[in-house]
Amino acid sequence: MIINFPKNLIALAKSLPKPLYAVGGIVRNFIINSETCGDVDLCAPIVSGEFVQKVIEHGFSVLAEYKHTGAVLFTDGEYSYEYTCFRKETYHKGEHTPYTTEFVDDIREDALRRDFKCNAIYYDIANSKIVDPLGGVEDVFNRVLDTVLEPNITFSRDGLRLLRLARFAGELNFQPTRKVLDGASEFAFNILDIAPERIYAELKMILVADQKYSFSSKTGHYDALKILDKTRVLDLIFPDLTEGRGMVQRADFHKYDVLEHSLRCALYAHPSIRLGALLHDIGKPFCFKRDGYYYFHFKEGERLAEKALKKLKADKKTIDFVKYLVREHMADLDCSMKESKVRKFIVKHYENIEPLLMVKQADFRASLEVDYTAPTVEKWNKIIDKMRSDGTPFSLKQLKIDASRLIEIGYSGSQIGIELNKLFDFVVLNPEKNVEQTLLALAKKHFEKKK
Repeated sequence: MIINFPKNLIALAKSLPKPLYAVGGIVRNFIINSETCGDVDLCAPIVSGEFVQKVIEHGFSVLAEYKHTGAVLFTDGEYSYEYTCFRKETYHKGEHTPYTTEFVDDIREDALRRDFKCNAIYYDIANSKIVDPLGGVEDVFNRVLDTVLEPNITFSRDGLRLLRLARFAGELNFQPTRKVLDGASEFAFNILDIAPERIYAELKMILVADQKYSFSSKTGHYDALKILDKTRVLDLIFPDLTEGRGMVQRADFHKYDVLEHSLRCALYAHPSIRLGALLHDIGKPFCFKRDGYYYFHFKEGERLAEKALKKLKADKKTIDFVKYLVREHMADLDCSMKESKVRKFIVKHYENIEPLLMVKQADFRASLEVDYTAPTVEKWNKIIDKMRSDGTPFSLKQLKIDASRLIEIGYSGSQIGIELNKLFDFVVLNPEKNVEQTLLALAKKHFEKKK
């Protein structure tokens, strides 16, 4: 097999005193279907100082050098590369960063420091050949995830591998061996040694695992979440959510327990709202244990979702967005809300109406596995279409009167904003009256009453 690397990289490889290898995802994916990913990891038994000199000689730009780990980041302006010297490592507890690093000459030693055999396949760039010290090629052909060492050793060394196990299974459509799942379960607690930011970064990739490659499974993100569930790693990331494992719901509305329903809601959700879909019912276990029922779980859910995401150091924009989806996902669930109230809700939340309706649809499908439009979604979409056709304004900017006209009447200070919103609410329900003269007359009438 020949991977078509850029000529300058091949020239660099041929100039080195020892073989330069590509390793990891780019080799694995090429074996799967001749598809190469954007990241290129390189390695050789050459220390970083010697390697940097050759990199510069061949016209590459060095972005960073880390002598302690033997790593070099460089680019040719089009592609980026990360080089590491062959090494073996020791770890402290389950922390991701190695405790000690020792440079070695043996490719097998380097392979044994990695996570999974499918990621420990090397490609000799100068000689265009595969080097497979641990049998990773067979695992790729069999679509199996197996660790380079005994699973309990692999997962005891680096807690981040617990998340990478789930992510790779989802992205690659590979199945972990039973022994690997057992090893991950035994050392699930090592996830607590990983920085929250790293956990959140992996979680975001897991939630879009189905989108990663052309060969990724359409259910890749769900498959990955199920592995986190089976290994109980999910319990340590979202304990309030996994309290719903085995917690039954009304059979006429729900086919699954609270946790499985949440996982399936993420399965059916658009990638942009999967985090909100996953956490939309996070308040149910708390409410059931406190009250014996699930009423108002969306209120507690908003609080618990915020707590969980702050713990993961998620950004404020994401936290606010997820809180909104959790808080509002029950709105008009029984379709009893009057059209006038729906209209007001829509204009007030117009920026997030589409994501909210997507959560509602995913929630509906995940409840009883029915593949048709949720009644609330159907109702609201009809109202939205009607609002667009009858000229309903969706923002104050579309109001046919502005602050300057109110000032002419005599409004000042906070009165201006209050009156504009009052007029806006009026035309949302009476779009045909969004006419400057009509609104001007109404504003004058309101002003006279205040005197």
